[in-house]
Amino acid sequence: MQDILAWKKQIRNEMKERRQQLSPAEVEQLSQQIRQRIEELYPIQKAGRIMAYASIGNEVNLVPLLEKWRREGRTILLPRVERGGRMEAVVWTGWDQVQSGPFGIREPLGEPFDPAAIDAVLTPGLVFDYKGYRLGYGKGYYDRFLPRLRSSAFICGICYEFQVVENVFPHEGDIPMHWIVTDRSELVISWDYF
Repeated sequence: MQDILAWKKQIRNEMKERRQQLSPAEVEQLSQQIRQRIEELYPIQKAGRIMAYASIGNEVNLVPLLEKWRREGRTILLPRVERGGRMEAVVWTGWDQVQSGPFGIREPLGEPFDPAAIDAVLTPGLVFDYKGYRLGYGKGYYDRFLPRLRSSAFICGICYEFQVVENVFPHEGDIPMHWIVTDRSELVISWDYF
């Protein structure tokens, strides 16, 4: 067990470092490829309420896609960490209605949105594996949030190709992604959404 915890810490650090080495031009080029793949996914095309994230630290930039969807009239939600460490989904109405949260992440103002009403979640992570499991920053926000979704909600991991590994040694109770989109590929975990 101690070896697995040490490995998780090491792989998180390696992936953060590797991601930080990307230039702004590389981040934008790879992010554009990922955004294009996301738009082609049927569960995303039919989703009216999509939870995503505001990127930090060279994460995949979804902002142009989120802005487009908002203009189209879709409900876009971003995470907000509440006191006590509980993550909530909050409707994003524009960048003038956000505040800086933990780690400098932009978080929307407003009331929490019912997770059971969300159609799709675009989930960031430091590392994903071929079975759809993810490692985040280690705070457990998504681990506690994802079980609150309805069973038919589409959960899609978003990362660069180099962030996918063979196994992240998930805990019992971890919820796998249904799909993972990278700049080079799409990893299908569950065909139930097509």
